[in-house]
Amino acid sequence: MNNMTETTAFGEAFLRDWYRKIDGKAPFSELARLTVGEGLVVDFPNNPLDMAGFERWYAAQCRDFCGEHCIHSIKVTEDADAIVIFSEITWRAKNKAGEAIELTPNVTLRLDPAKRAVFYYGCVDRPTK
Repeated sequence: MNNMTETTAFGEAFLRDWYRKIDGKAPFSELARLTVGEGLVVDFPNNPLDMAGFERWYAAQCRDFCGEHCIHSIKVTEDADAIVIFSEITWRAKNKAGEAIELTPNVTLRLDPAKRAVFYYGCVDRPTK
């Protein structure tokens, strides 16, 4: 992809599809197809995961929570080795006991531009105002 408009449109659609699958509790195989597989690095605060860990995390999310990601902003850029999708999101969910949870992370997906697949999925807590 050498046209930034196309890259931006692709990145925005990719991110929306990523969270549509997570929120819809799609089978893990559908989410895994959007990644590079065993080379995936998931960088959650105090909880780095590889592909197997990501699968366990996803299974626990599907089992223990019902929620939705609200995307506030998306910024897509390209560098030498990646399409970078940065977003500000809010995740609102309820656990099995019905207790409300809200997280406000900034999320970065780094995609291999040739494979159009995630090789890095990172979250950092967004400062509260």
